Formats: sequence, C-alpha cells, structure tokens
Amino acid sequence: MTELGKRLKEAREAKNISLDELQDMTKIQKRYLIGIEEGNYAIMPGNFYVRAFIRQYAEAVGLDPEQIFEEYKQDIPQSYQDEIPQPLSRVKTRQQLSPESTKWLNLLPKLLIAVVVVGIAVIIWLLLQNNAGNKPESQVKKETTTEVESSENSPLEKAKEKARKQASHNNREKVSQQTKEAPAPKATLNVVETRGNLSTIELTNTDQFVIELTSKGNSWVEVYNTKGHSFFKGSLTNGQTQTFDLSAETEVFVKIGRTLDVDMKVNGKPFTYPIDPKDEVFQKMKFIFKKS
Repeated sequence: MTELGKRLKEAREAKNISLDELQDMTKIQKRYLIGIEEGNYAIMPGNFYVRAFIRQYAEAVGLDPEQIFEEYKQDIPQSYQDEIPQPLSRVKTRQQLSPESTKWLNLLPKLLIAVVVVGIAVIIWLLLQNNAGNKPESQVKKETTTEVESSENSPLEKAKEKARKQASHNNREKVSQQTKEAPAPKATLNVVETRGNLSTIELTNTDQFVIELTSKGNSWVEVYNTKGHSFFKGSLTNGQTQTFDLSAETEVFVKIGRTLDVDMKVNGKPFTYPIDPKDEVFQKMKFIFKKS
C-alpha cells in the first residue's frame, strides 16, 4: 500500500464510509477503489483515469484534491494528451469550431422549434376555417343566438354568478370557523441520539410526515424504510428537488453524502442537521414518526 493509498483509506474509515457506499457516491467500480488504496494502478484503463479517480475519491472523503496531488505527486502517474479516452478524441469539440459555426449550431435548435410551432399553428387555422366553411347557415345562426342568450349580461347568468359567489362565501366562513375551533397541534422534531455520523430524530404532534430535499451542488442521497423499501437512491444535481410523503411510515432512514450541498425541509419547515455539515459532511439520519 502506498502512502497516498494509506492516507485516502484512513480518511474514508474516519468518515465511516464503506467501499460499497463510496462506490455509490463516486460511481467508480469497487475494484478500482481498492486499486487506488493499494497503489495498484495497472488495473485501470490509463493514467487519465487514475488521476480522475483519485480526485473523485479525495473529494468524497473530504480531502482537498489539489493538495493531495501536490503532496503525493511522486506516487501519482502523469496524464498525457494521448491518453485521453479514444471516444473523446474522435469528437470535434466546440473549441475546435469557429465562432461563426458555434453561433449557427446554437441557433439551429431554436430555428427548428420555431418552424414546427408555426407549421402547427397554420394547420390548426386551416382546420378551423374548413370546419367553419362547412357548417350550414342555419347552424351558424343557431350558435350565434345561443351565444347571445348565454352572455354574461343575461339575467340568468347574473343570477348564477350571484349564487356561486354566495356559496363560495359560505364555504370560506365554514372553513374559517372550523380552523378556529380546532387549531392544529404544532409538530415537534427532537434529536434523541447522535452516534458518529448517525443521528436518531423523533417527529411527534402531527399526522403528516413530508421530507423535501433540494440540491445546491451534487450529492448522493438515499431514502428508505426499515422494511427494505427504497423511496430514492441516486445523485441530486444542482437545482434538483425531491419530495417524499412518508406519512404512512413509522421509521425512515435518510443518507446524504454531502450535506453542505443539500437543504432539507420537514413538513415544509427548514431542517437543521443534527451535526454541523462543516464538521461531518456525510450524515445518516433515522426518523421515528409518532403520529399524534
């Protein structure tokens, strides 16, 4: 095992992250992760992948990749231009295109969409004109008469509108009265225990249990119950939100690979992580839901 591999493995074990969990977080095959820890770079496709995998490994366990590359540069193979994966080398990148070609490539999808929309609009207009032209004169007169009779200014429509407003007003008063008579209890979140990066939280005084997760970067997320059912397992990208209605559950686990990049709400209210994300990036939470 190299000094670099030993440093990475110690950081992973200090975060209480298994190789299987690290594989889910980084999408790097477990055998490559073991190869990095053992310094066995020969099993990897090339130096380009070695450096990329080491960077992802370091970020996942909370280490600075640039510092790692500088301290262990003698252990990390150098990457050369000819080692870039073959499929990438065959693709003509945007940088290789002239500014004028790039401009037209960016405009092409918009032009195609505009042509399709205009074409659909023309077809609809022609169909409407054709249907209008095929109607008998008596039918056209009948429809015109019906429209006049059912206009908003007719006494019948005024009476209907008045009745609708009265019914809506009565319903609002009824709901308001019911709310005053039976105020909803305030939900309570209580951290029962914190051990390592695992926290146990109780949710009481409510019949609703809804969790909302919003990503500000890129983080691995898992949500599952004690019966083995998984509600979500994957990466949340920047700006992506996932909402889970867990009102039918009693115990739910939530794993977040990078709490610095994920905001959580419970029943619509911001949730504060039991452990400061600056101190523990990867956190596991067990929610115990006790309905009121």
